[in-house]
Amino acid sequence: MRSSNKIKVEGGMSSMTDLVFLLLIFFIIISTFVNTSHQIQLPDGSGDPSLTSPVKVYVNAENQFFINSNEEPIQVYNVEREIMNLIGENKAIELLADKETHRASAYEIIRIAKQNALKVVVKTKGGK
Repeated sequence: MRSSNKIKVEGGMSSMTDLVFLLLIFFIIISTFVNTSHQIQLPDGSGDPSLTSPVKVYVNAENQFFINSNEEPIQVYNVEREIMNLIGENKAIELLADKETHRASAYEIIRIAKQNALKVVVKTKGGK
């Protein structure tokens, strides 16, 4: 005896296409309401950038210190005084050191920053 009542499980595609069309209509209507041309009042750039930019300390391969693109090297015992004279509202030091620099030179700048509650940003160049 065979059963002639076999149940077929098939999903109706008409409800799926209705849903897709409804979503499409919804997004088309919503996208017409979006206005991409907003008027934004920007503040005037009247501040002094030297007050907010960090003091750049360069240490070359001969462990000489240079501050903010000075051509004349600064002695290690004068570095802290020069940094404190140039430090602005940002209270940050940007340390750029040659890969041949002794670690002690970089640590000296970090020590000065820590002692005076300054932030230090160490910039390095990636090697191969």
